[in-house]
Amino acid sequence: MNPEQFVRAVHDSVPAYRRFLAAAGLSAPGDWAALPLMDKQGYLLAHPVETLCHGGSLEGCHLIGSSSGFSRGGSTFWPKRPADEGDYVAAIEQMLIAHHGIDRRPTLVMVCLALGTWIGGMQLAAALRTLAASARHPITVATPGLNLREAAALYQRFHRQFEQCLILTNPSNINLLGALLRAQCPDLTPGSVAFPVVGEFFTERFREQVARDFGHPPEAPFCVWTGYGSADTGDLGVETAATIALRKWLAPRPERLRALFGRAEAPMLLAPTPKALIEIIGGEIVVTKDQLIPLVRYNTRDQGGLLARAQLVAETGLPEALLAALPEQLLYVHGRVSDALVFYGTNLPVAAIGDFLLGLPETFGYGGLFQVVRREHAGVARLFFRVFTRDGAGRAEDYGERLLAFLREHSLEFAAKYDNLCAAAGGPLIEVELCDIAALDPSVKHRFILDEEE
Repeated sequence: MNPEQFVRAVHDSVPAYRRFLAAAGLSAPGDWAALPLMDKQGYLLAHPVETLCHGGSLEGCHLIGSSSGFSRGGSTFWPKRPADEGDYVAAIEQMLIAHHGIDRRPTLVMVCLALGTWIGGMQLAAALRTLAASARHPITVATPGLNLREAAALYQRFHRQFEQCLILTNPSNINLLGALLRAQCPDLTPGSVAFPVVGEFFTERFREQVARDFGHPPEAPFCVWTGYGSADTGDLGVETAATIALRKWLAPRPERLRALFGRAEAPMLLAPTPKALIEIIGGEIVVTKDQLIPLVRYNTRDQGGLLARAQLVAETGLPEALLAALPEQLLYVHGRVSDALVFYGTNLPVAAIGDFLLGLPETFGYGGLFQVVRREHAGVARLFFRVFTRDGAGRAEDYGERLLAFLREHSLEFAAKYDNLCAAAGGPLIEVELCDIAALDPSVKHRFILDEEE
């Protein structure tokens, strides 16, 4: 992509972009670095959808879906053209052959994502049904969506007819699915269930837990794996065997992580797509991409960066074969914008909290899911952590003590302010309540952060 030529073409073709530049005092595109950044609120939600498209109309549009990325402000309809999905089926086919051998292993594939008009689940379901209908590979597709009980019933009824089952879902659904599967199939065949996932950040400890829970070798890269993107940007990157191996190598080396990424937690590491221009501005991922709704310097608000393979050459102990297998450039993602949890001005790391809970002793009975409910009353904001446990195990007091100790250790700012804030409020501002994971409604998408007014 020639960025200067592309932005001129967008300016000529897209009415909303002309108005956007005019509002910034520009009658025409100038220096690339001086072009304003667009985002969801200031651009995508500020103009009628058709004026965001090439030609100012839906001409050439073959699909209108909904973008779950806008869910907090209500769903936003998102049009696509055939070229936006051009090689999607072929890309899915190639990855599932490489990672799971679907060309030779009879495979049951279940899509356990929001369906209807939601683009992520709908697009994957359509691609997989097309692939299965081609009869090139021994795969069978089922689409229970977010009815996870039905997914477990499908597995219980049919899994003996297949060598493996691939469940495409969100990472937050895996532990609940595991509980449902084990309840119906106590003899779950080790290593027979894997999870290509979308939509959420997860840690290496989570990947290790999935490997352990479903009988995969601890080093197995594709027991759970993911890509990065959204309905508005499309696919921006994907994990590979090499990027996962690098993340596994870095995860227990906090000093190397700080040197490379500025923090001690391992980000997601991905091979970036060649179909987008990715910039890092102020530590946030900014995307330029041609599609029916073209994006020019679109700020995803997700935190991350780019890392050149050459920067890893000096890493002592990094296997040469691994270094050679990495792409020339890696995209790293610290977390999604929706993961942000701010407590009186202090950023609390949702992914790191999940990682901490996964590391608790077995006696705590952590079920693999938690939820933070933000409540405000009379101007006082409190956080209530709902921690889901197995079979009623654990005590809320023990979880609360461990959680506060972790947050104090993780953030000196939190440690300095928490007790004083509690004293001013007249009571604890962070509390823990325990819930049985078996009582969760498996038909509702899990949210890590909820807002609730008392």
